[in-house]
Amino acid sequence: MKSIRSSRATRSIVATASAVSLCLLLAACGDNGGARNKPATPTDVEGIKFATARVRAFAEPPTSIGITQPVGKPIPGGKRIVMIGAGPGGIGTIIAHEAMSEAVKELDWELKFIQPKEPTPQLLQQALDQAIQLEPDAVVISATETAPIAGQLAKLKAKGIPVVSNNGPDPSGGPLVIQIAGLDALNDLAVAIADKTLADMGEPGIVGIVGLPGYRIISEYTEAYKKEIETRCPSCEIVEVSIPVSSLGTTAGTAMANFTRASPDMKAMFVSYDAMGINLFSAAQAAGATLPRTYSLGTAPASIPALANGALTASAPLDQGEMGWRVVDALARIFTGQQESALKHDVMYPRPMLWSKSLNNVPEAPQGNAFPSIVKNYPEQYRKLWGK
Repeated sequence: MKSIRSSRATRSIVATASAVSLCLLLAACGDNGGARNKPATPTDVEGIKFATARVRAFAEPPTSIGITQPVGKPIPGGKRIVMIGAGPGGIGTIIAHEAMSEAVKELDWELKFIQPKEPTPQLLQQALDQAIQLEPDAVVISATETAPIAGQLAKLKAKGIPVVSNNGPDPSGGPLVIQIAGLDALNDLAVAIADKTLADMGEPGIVGIVGLPGYRIISEYTEAYKKEIETRCPSCEIVEVSIPVSSLGTTAGTAMANFTRASPDMKAMFVSYDAMGINLFSAAQAAGATLPRTYSLGTAPASIPALANGALTASAPLDQGEMGWRVVDALARIFTGQQESALKHDVMYPRPMLWSKSLNNVPEAPQGNAFPSIVKNYPEQYRKLWGK
């Protein structure tokens, strides 16, 4: 665990590499009358009531992808697209790639996927250098900020190769032709899961937040979650911890279990990137830790059984499969000289959705890495837009 801090709290915690030392530090700090002992203020009561009312709107899935304007022009075939992944831990980008692989077949395009071992600036730069050498018709990046790869993006722009991004922190424009479902869309998901957190708590308490350094987009929408908690429940206490990307699939679950053990009064925990929590519940059981209500954003397929049995209290899914088709729609508009149409339509994302056993809407566990569709017939809706 890299760091742990508390906001609106009366205690200060310094992280160490040892979970045992962390627990001892917390025990030594003691309780000086934090949120756990504070009665709810009128602001808390109204804020939690507001959050509870909003949750009801997120229980039913949207029925439309939100795009109704057809491309309306013949879409050229034979286009070659290169997609850059966000590392093996970026499960969402892998799902989006698999969906794009199906979508491009509809338009007779080719798709190549370049996956860096980790989303470090150096490895992302190398991946983009490789893409530039291939001289594709377009490049797609995901969950990646532009500053560390500015040199490669400038080369692509000079060559007239459009760069489309999805789920990234930077807006459309500059080196990006379009940012699809960027910070605004992810902030909406973060606020929705924060409202669910407060609705389930029903009163002020300690909320833990688990961050993932290395992805600016995750850090930014995690701030949106935190702000919603603080705004609706000023008496709530927030404690935070960060775990490294390298721990995904290995020690991440143990680190989070230790985090909850170090703060036994925690009422809820937000896992900012759902894939971090894939081995959380088995790690907690092995450690004899009792987890608080647990929430996540960007549901991974492997987490759906935990949602179904209630171990994972709720999650805000981002349909990366649909996102893959949305990227192809944007490219179809760009390749037919309709960049403004792409900027008008494809940047949008259907309203937030929450999955939870308490909402009785958890989908069936998928096979393999497939993702349950939020908009059930989205491929048919895109085919109609493309005249297929």
